[in-house]
Amino acid sequence: MFLLVLIRPGNAAFQSMIGSAQVLGIALAGIAVAGMMGRTMARGVHLPESVTQRLPLLESRLNRFVPKALFVLRLVIFALVVLLALDSISLIDLKLWLASRIGLQLTGTLAAVATILVISFAVWIAMTSWVDYRLNPEVGKVATAREQTLLTLLRNAATIALIVVTLMFVLAEVGLDIAPLLASAGVLGLAIGFGAQKMVQDIITGIFIQFENAMNVGDVVTVGGTSGVVERLTIRSVSLRDLAGSFHVIPFSSVDMVTNYMRDFAYHVCDMGVAYREDVEEVKQAMLDAFEDLRADPEQAASIIDDLEWFGVNSFGDSAVNMRARIKCLPGTQWGVGRAYNAHLKRVFDARGIEIPFPHQTIYLGEAKDGSTQTFRVDVDRDGEAGA
Repeated sequence: MFLLVLIRPGNAAFQSMIGSAQVLGIALAGIAVAGMMGRTMARGVHLPESVTQRLPLLESRLNRFVPKALFVLRLVIFALVVLLALDSISLIDLKLWLASRIGLQLTGTLAAVATILVISFAVWIAMTSWVDYRLNPEVGKVATAREQTLLTLLRNAATIALIVVTLMFVLAEVGLDIAPLLASAGVLGLAIGFGAQKMVQDIITGIFIQFENAMNVGDVVTVGGTSGVVERLTIRSVSLRDLAGSFHVIPFSSVDMVTNYMRDFAYHVCDMGVAYREDVEEVKQAMLDAFEDLRADPEQAASIIDDLEWFGVNSFGDSAVNMRARIKCLPGTQWGVGRAYNAHLKRVFDARGIEIPFPHQTIYLGEAKDGSTQTFRVDVDRDGEAGA
């Protein structure tokens, strides 16, 4: 202020005091506005209860951006306070600068960039909110596992595409020529396509697997020779948890066949071996009776869809005649039903004296040419003999 009084004649001191008062007023107004906005945003965004029930993640998602928005607004307020203060002490002519070509271009660019960012954020919020609405089991129809997987992939892909498009528009508004960038991106994409053929194959195969509904999260499948429960599906790989608890990540490029055990229905196929001396009809009746005992079990009855299908003699083994039957079950229950049926079969066969063959060992002592052999001595347990 002292320098201004020295270099400016007349009522420079009075004008400087007025300018100082204006700077102080502008600074106090800026502080007051920033403080009011800070207190308002500190309380967060509170949506109506009806909206929260339909879109449970929307409120938390908006509140995550509140600190970032507050930081940007404080920067804008600080810049405005500085510009108005400099204008009030006549160091710059803010009106003249805003009316100039550079001022108009800069303010127009800032407004356009801000509009693009706000619109992109609104589109992203709308898209993610719609996905949340479709995945919310408390509203409307419960999404299937396939819908959950596809909607999650859609949200991720759309988010990446929205970021790229927004970046292109912002660069164009700033004044950069995006045509060379697009051409360079095309060349880079071609180079990546040649250099990362496996990844491209993973993504393309993953897209087709998802749209063909080959498997979903929670399904029991065999993929690439590995069996387990699908715990995670991405656009390029499937993650399985096997029976031993091991976690397998299998890229789709190595998948040539998917075996899904969770579609519509399943079968427990029982191949039961009995001794050659057993009567086939007696074995058949025993297997049917064991099935009726199984269906009488309330824990297993809900998993059984149809009657036992009897196929008959399936093959002749080295020491057994193999009978085949199968039980139609709900998908995913065939293993438990099979174990329970085996337990009932063992009980029924034991009660009726039906032999289930097992390996026997024959001891041969050898013979001389005249037919004689060595003496085979057997010690009999006297306690056991006395008890007999």
